[in-house]
Amino acid sequence: MESTEFSREQHRELDSLRAVLRNIGVVLFLLSGALAFGTLFTEGSGRVVVSASIAVLTFILGILSYSASVSFRRTLALEGKDPEQLLYALKDLRLFLLWFGWIIVGLFLFSFFGAFAILLS
Repeated sequence: MESTEFSREQHRELDSLRAVLRNIGVVLFLLSGALAFGTLFTEGSGRVVVSASIAVLTFILGILSYSASVSFRRTLALEGKDPEQLLYALKDLRLFLLWFGWIIVGLFLFSFFGAFAILLS
């Protein structure tokens, strides 16, 4: 019968990943707050909408990152006795990375078409 317990090295690696995800979540929360606060001083309705949208997307990424961190903490608390929890943590990590990737692609396309529009004007 196979053992589902983590070795010390595996435990350290998962804890390191958990800490990185937590730190990313905290930084994204702080960044979204700064962006939301900056929206108050933005002039022009288009700029306000763009700035507020970026703040909301950053906040969502912060929630997803912190949620993945919590899932990995639960995995470590169970000491590898429940392999299902590791799968939940990996699903949360996948969701965070999926959202992050799509937001990066969206921002790239937004900036590309914005630069193209500036060139045409």
